[in-house]
This record gives sequence, C-alpha cells and structure tokens, in this order.
Amino acid sequence: MDKDKLSERKERILKAVVDEYIKSASPVSSGEIQQKHFNEISSATIRSEMSALEDMGYLIQPHTSAGRIPSKKAYKLYVDKFMVKLPLRRKEIELINASFKSRFDGIEEIVKRAAKVISDVTNYTSVIVLSNINRVKIKRIKLVDLDSRSALVIIITDSGIIRDKIITLSATINPIYIEDANNLLNKIFEGKTVAEIKQADEIINTELKDFKELYENIVAILLSYEEDKNSSVIIEGASKMLDHPEYDLDTTRNILSVIDKKERIAELIEENQDIEFTVRIGKDEALDKCAIVTAKYKINGKEIGHAGVIGPERMDYSKVVSVLNYVGKTLEEISHGGKDDKYDKLK
Repeated sequence: MDKDKLSERKERILKAVVDEYIKSASPVSSGEIQQKHFNEISSATIRSEMSALEDMGYLIQPHTSAGRIPSKKAYKLYVDKFMVKLPLRRKEIELINASFKSRFDGIEEIVKRAAKVISDVTNYTSVIVLSNINRVKIKRIKLVDLDSRSALVIIITDSGIIRDKIITLSATINPIYIEDANNLLNKIFEGKTVAEIKQADEIINTELKDFKELYENIVAILLSYEEDKNSSVIIEGASKMLDHPEYDLDTTRNILSVIDKKERIAELIEENQDIEFTVRIGKDEALDKCAIVTAKYKINGKEIGHAGVIGPERMDYSKVVSVLNYVGKTLEEISHGGKDDKYDKLK
C-alpha cells in the first residue's frame, strides 16, 4: 500500500484544515475541526488523524500544544483534488461588469482596469503581462496631417495595442503625400509582425524610398514601446501583501522587492505560456511563502498576455480562479471599440 495514500477520512480532515486555515490564518485544532465538520467523529480520533497527516508531511505544528497548519504538500493536494470554481457573489459580478462599461482608450487602459478589479475583488496582488510587441501583427497604420511639417501617426495591431504619436518631418507634406503614404504603408505592412517591419531594409530602399523618413519614425515609435519593457507589466495591489498576518516584516519586504522587479515578475507569470490556467505554490525562492495563479487572456479571440494573482499559500484558490475566469470571459467579449472607433472616423 502506498504510504502517502490518504484514506477518505484523512482527505476530509485535511480539506477541513485547509478550509479553516484559509479563513483564519490561525493554527487549526482538532476540537475546532470536530465541532465544525465532524460531529460523528470524536476529537481524539481527529487528533490522531491530524498527527498522522503531520507525519506524512501534510500538516505542520508551528508550536507545541498549538493547532496545525497546512504544508505546501497539503495545498498542492487541495488544489488538485478539492478546489472547485465557486460562483461569484452578485456584488462581485456587478463590480467587475461596471469596470468595463465605460469607454476605454486602447488595450492598455482595458488591461489596467482588469488588473485593478482583479486585485479589488480577490484582495490580493494582481499582475497582467502584455504579449511581446514583436509577435503582434500590424492591422493598420494611419497618418493624419496636422500642418505642413507634422503628422499624427496611429498604429493599430491585431491584439489591439495602439500607439499614436505626433512626428515632425524635414520635408513639407501635403494631403496628397499623406494619402499616398497611407496607401503604401498599409499595402506593404498590413498583416506583418513588428519584427518583420523592423527588418524590412529592402522594402525601404525600393518601394518606400520616397517615404524613408516617415518609415524610420514609425519604426522608432515601435522600438520605444519595445524597449520600455516595464510598460508591458501592470501590477495592482502590491501593498495588500502587508495585510496577510502570516508574513513577518522581513518576509513582506522580500516579497515586495521581488514584485517591484517587473521583468522578474513577468517571467514568473509567463513561465507556462502554453497552459491556459496554472497554480504554483512556493515556486520561486524569493516568493517561497506565496502562491501564484495565472491565466491566459484574450480580446476578440487574440491572446493579449497573461494575468496572475500573487498571494499567501493559504489564498482562497477557488475564489481567485473564479475571478480570473470571469474577468477573462468579460475581456473576450470586449470589441476593439473606444480609440479604434475614434480613429476610424479620421479622414
């Protein structure tokens, strides 16, 4: 018989301990478990079963005569076997829905709203990492002349990432130049990735030779976005780490220092890019006492990046998964709207 295999009773007791510890963050006693969950079993029997679970590595007794708390092994079993996606409360659904009712001004504003509402509803730290700009495809480039030397450049991609910037050119421009440039730029670059555009030297020397300066300005806009890697990582609710009673000052300081390193957090959130949903417990040494739940997010069927929730190992996994799932479905239903529509009206 597998020495780690749990009987049905041990599983029920372990689940009860984890449930109670998630709620209270205080060591759980056999008497508490007996009173709340097992009227048909004596406290002495439960105490014996909890002692056996401790020997098997599922429970920890932090102090002599104290109750017990779950170990990483217990949380992993809990997530794998007992976690269910519970329906959100009406107030939580209303809060999420209200966050996306007003008009938005591009994908980054949508993502910021999503990160904030995830943090607000779960009461944990939320992170959203946008996809690599090099992988997105150009949907449209639009130029709007402002005066004889300047124009507004609008770049729209298939993932909804929009960039606009006013550029100044050395040569005089006019409506005919702008119209020709619009037609040519979109003919050549529509459907190409940002990486392909950055390497299009041959195209510059042939078809775009009369618009070289304009092209270089467009590439510079894309490069400036790519180089600012921190702008693709949105973090909300980092200070909520201070609210968890199981963290002492040093632990909290270490966790916050890791969260502050956006590139490191992005690596953790994107670690399993091909998996729709992941739960990792104590995965990173600096976040040893933390759990990270992540999900892929899409808008209009196009993957925009990954969302994650960082919290203590005793986080309410069921609620976090339900919130990430509901926000994800809400985002998928959002059309490009807002800024995209506004630019469609520009002539």
